[in-house]
Amino acid sequence: MGFLDDLKRQADALKTQQTLDTATLARNAALVEAACKTIWHYWLELAQQLNVLQPTAPVRFSLDKSTPLDGLKRCDFRVDARRKQHRGEEVYDHVVIHALQKSGRTLTMSKDFPPEIERLESKLRQAGISPDTQWVRHPESGRLEEVRFSFVADLTMMVRVLPDHDQGKLRFQINNFDCLETVTADFPAHLVGSDLLDQLARWMMGEPSPFLQRAEGVRRVEA
Repeated sequence: MGFLDDLKRQADALKTQQTLDTATLARNAALVEAACKTIWHYWLELAQQLNVLQPTAPVRFSLDKSTPLDGLKRCDFRVDARRKQHRGEEVYDHVVIHALQKSGRTLTMSKDFPPEIERLESKLRQAGISPDTQWVRHPESGRLEEVRFSFVADLTMMVRVLPDHDQGKLRFQINNFDCLETVTADFPAHLVGSDLLDQLARWMMGEPSPFLQRAEGVRRVEA
């Protein structure tokens, strides 16, 4: 076999691999799009039902050691999605369902120690709360005496799905179901159907759920 024949063999092998790669990418993208469409329609129906039921999840949230929040009513469920261009096709960029967990309480919390101030600010950000903040200083020295945070203690909850069309996976970012935290979990697109979404809905209602058992790369970040 001459050198030119060897080059032709290498080129043919590369063309075959490129054809296989293109087919794999197309198949992965189709699976992801089908999963996103399933999520979109499932969540539209779920939001309607939960806005009627307004479940009270048996969960206690904590802004600090002395300020628990429980008996929160989960309501105002809304669903949204965005599209983008990917390899010349219009596809899902993300799908999201979000809601409020209402306490009906107006709170004022004061902190005078910088690490405690930072911890409370972090928890309020995670909760989706924008407080009215007052920095209280000594009238003569100007030294910071305390920071007062006033706010309505209604917490957000959310699930955002970020599809990876090339890899054939979907990433679920789950905020504030059990505590003030973000849980990240990946699923192959072929697993994302009504059964998995039922498990997620149970978790959303505050019921025991095996949703994360088949997930990949589960990560929890607590505020």
